[in-house]
Amino acid sequence: MTPFSKKSILIISATTLFALSGIAVAGNNAEKQVKAGFDCFNAGPSNWTHCWRAKDFSQPAIPVNVYSEDGSEFLGTELLIRQDLYHGQPCPQDNGEEWELNESLGYYACHHFETGHH
Repeated sequence: MTPFSKKSILIISATTLFALSGIAVAGNNAEKQVKAGFDCFNAGPSNWTHCWRAKDFSQPAIPVNVYSEDGSEFLGTELLIRQDLYHGQPCPQDNGEEWELNESLGYYACHHFETGHH
């Protein structure tokens, strides 16, 4: 397993802070996120509402706010990193499992809350 490079750690740390600041500014539910300019959609095995400010998929990392299926309850954050930046690092939550590949996006995902899916 290859560790994160210093550049990758800096990018991931900055985007995580951005995600957390977006939560405070935009509100605590998906409806408020949409009003603040986030794109939201339902996805995943639990059909949770995912909200982000991603305009394209060339960014090295994308912070995502995750809400309940109906968008009313904030569950936590998720970080997406491009496939080329992922080198088998464990996800701090989800029992330290590896990040999950979203093949359609070309990004690996790590939830920053316990999902119960592992």
